[in-house]
Amino acid sequence: MSNQIAIFKTDLAKMQPEFAKVLPSHITPERFVRTCQTAIAFTRNIEKVTDKSSLLAACTMAAADGLTLDGREATLVVDYKGAVQYRPMMRGLLKLAYNSGQVRGIVVELVRKGDKFKHSPTNITEPIQHDIDHAVDRGECYAVYAKAELKDGGIVHEVMNVHDINRIRDRSDAYKAFKAGNVKSTPWSTDWEEMARKTVFRRLSKYLPSSSDRDPLHQAAERIDDDFTYTVDDEKPAAPAPRRTKRAAEILNAETVTVDQETGEIVDGAGPVTEPVSDEVM
Repeated sequence: MSNQIAIFKTDLAKMQPEFAKVLPSHITPERFVRTCQTAIAFTRNIEKVTDKSSLLAACTMAAADGLTLDGREATLVVDYKGAVQYRPMMRGLLKLAYNSGQVRGIVVELVRKGDKFKHSPTNITEPIQHDIDHAVDRGECYAVYAKAELKDGGIVHEVMNVHDINRIRDRSDAYKAFKAGNVKSTPWSTDWEEMARKTVFRRLSKYLPSSSDRDPLHQAAERIDDDFTYTVDDEKPAAPAPRRTKRAAEILNAETVTVDQETGEIVDGAGPVTEPVSDEVM
């Protein structure tokens, strides 16, 4: 395993010029590569990686989004076929929102029974009121909301109840496979609260100001990270494996397809790609 990690670190070092093309100015290619090299040493199931080019593709996507793979802003996971997937996390999404310069403050919070919660969509200046008494048992979550105050003084918000969040969860290929017993776990089964937060934030992000259709915040928020299996289970595959990138294949002499080097996205007809499992998610 140590030999495999050493090979991966060498491959990442070779990709430094490619990362430099898409990284934002505040992240140096050297720092980004070092973070990636550290990340793979702590990625669960890294010894089961069979698609080495997928590691480079995942890191390229993180670079394009301007997130470091430190387990807080973003992380790597290994899917059921041994391919590496990139997963933006809630902290990383919030960082991108603040870095946009358009947002004064953001709250993404769960509402539990016992909280004092009022949602008034027609109240433009204060659409959400939420008071939490931490001295009592708050009870089960029944809603999740995201609210952002913009630099110009406007407020945008999104509220979803548990039923609506779970309807999205239930459409996840990985969750379907989990319910069918084909895979051992998914983030929806192990990190529901974070997945719920990220689901609501994605909806909110559509209302946030954008400098372009592909700015880092909106690009990262569109990553779909719940359609993949996060526990290796070779006997009963649940989702199609992500395809290799052309640049990764050139370096690793692997099978080729196409990747957009500006956005880091696979553009040859593959579906959109979205912690090791870490401290947050959605």
